[in-house]
Amino acid sequence: MSWNAARDLFERIAQWSDRHSPQTLFARALIIIVVPMLLLQALSAWWFYSQRGDNVTNRLAILLVRDIRLLISLRSDFPDDPHRDWILRRSAQDLLLFVSFRKGIVRPFKQPEYFDIVAREVQGALEADIKRPFFLDNNIGGGQLLIEIQLSDGDVMDILVPHVRLTFGSSFAYVVAQLGLALVLFGLAIWFMRRELVPIEHLGVAADALGKGRDVPDLAFSGGTREVRNAATAFHTMRIRLRRSIQQRTEMLAGVSHDLRTPLTRMKLSLALLPESPETKELNDDVRDMERMIEGYLAFARGEGDEDPVMTDLSEILEDVAAGARRDNADLDLQWQGDMNVELRPLAIKRCLTNLVSNAMRYAQHVKLEAVRGRTSVEIMVDDDGPGIPIDKFEDVFRPFFRLDESRNVDTGGVGLGLTIARDIARSHGGDVALSSSPMGGLRVTVRIPL
Repeated sequence: MSWNAARDLFERIAQWSDRHSPQTLFARALIIIVVPMLLLQALSAWWFYSQRGDNVTNRLAILLVRDIRLLISLRSDFPDDPHRDWILRRSAQDLLLFVSFRKGIVRPFKQPEYFDIVAREVQGALEADIKRPFFLDNNIGGGQLLIEIQLSDGDVMDILVPHVRLTFGSSFAYVVAQLGLALVLFGLAIWFMRRELVPIEHLGVAADALGKGRDVPDLAFSGGTREVRNAATAFHTMRIRLRRSIQQRTEMLAGVSHDLRTPLTRMKLSLALLPESPETKELNDDVRDMERMIEGYLAFARGEGDEDPVMTDLSEILEDVAAGARRDNADLDLQWQGDMNVELRPLAIKRCLTNLVSNAMRYAQHVKLEAVRGRTSVEIMVDDDGPGIPIDKFEDVFRPFFRLDESRNVDTGGVGLGLTIARDIARSHGGDVALSSSPMGGLRVTVRIPL
């Protein structure tokens, strides 16, 4: 197998395991720890029973057969009844072998009814040492093994052997010790792993809150690994830089606003002092257009501003937006479903929805504003029956200052910042704005705000 083929095989195995393994870091880390530990326990148990267990059982079976051979010799040397009774009594007391004799022949030999290491070792020892017909029964119950041996004078020796003679008592203690040790190690592994992963979970929650534009408290990791502490430090640095960037942008635009408004005011005063003429009227129109454009630029650049997210009843914002649209004689329907309490920036969201409804009112006769609360987010849909937007322009219209109306007339198309501001506000909350075709025949604008 070539190196590329082996790499592809390992890649497919990794992809399969990734799809079928738990999705949380805690569960995967436990699998990484537990699986090798279980394999180690299984291998050690196998080695214990296959090596030490088999060897000990084999030696005990050899000793048993030697004791049986001794009893056969004593029975042959002392055939009279008094000596025989003494032999049987001493074998039961000292050798734990319960022996009896009867006339007849042993049953034909057959393999034990089920696989048994003890029966297998006893069978091998009898075949190697006794050299007599025998029968072995490992299914008589009572924790005993029955051995029948054919004697030379036509008698059969029946021997009941307790399993205690053929097993070592430390096996149960070994299993208990292994299980106890495994439970202790698993508990320690779970405790240590949980302790190491808690800072990562806190960091993930903080990053999610920052992505949704919410306030993020300082994370103090006195413990944990160096990598986690480095990640927390980098996160804090990133948060500080983001806040500084937003603050600098706001302050810069405040200065730009002041600098631009001053000459515009002087121009308006100068035009007011001039006699009315077609030229002054055109200049007044240009100044008003410049004021509207500057307001649009500042609204786009301000974005969310310094407003803090608070738990807000979104239905009240929807009512305010709908009331404002109806005051402008808009034909607008409003409805919502589910609990509308959401943590957001009220003024920013109101600006976002007002922009979207204003855009819809500019091109449509009828507008529908609807909000639905889902499991992980609230979706606000603005539908209209206007001409819509071509599908290939869905992303272009979000670019700053992009307009479908090429005439650049602010009375018919604005300055091309309405959708840009709306998406900027939604993304500052961790959500987004998407366009699609409306069931009403026009355009549907969907604002998603995560919970």
